[in-house]
Amino acid sequence: LYTADPHSDPQARLIPVVERLTEEVEALAGGAGSRLGTGGMITKLHAARICTEAGCDMVIMNGAQPELLYDAVNGEGVGTRFLRERKNA
Repeated sequence: LYTADPHSDPQARLIPVVERLTEEVEALAGGAGSRLGTGGMITKLHAARICTEAGCDMVIMNGAQPELLYDAVNGEGVGTRFLRERKNA
């Protein structure tokens, strides 16, 4: 997840951690997808909401480098990590 579309904005920056999915974060998702995929970032954010509300962290990362999955599991910065919701006990 970036601060803007990195394909059209050279100033776009990766957002490494999202502590809470807000309307502002969802607004960064833009449109519904590209010619190469379906759903686009908004679909990924919907998946992130499901995961975080269920108590799981989630990472959106580049799938072209599957070896980075090990880094993601170890908590290293390989994309955008969405933190699970913390329930008050």
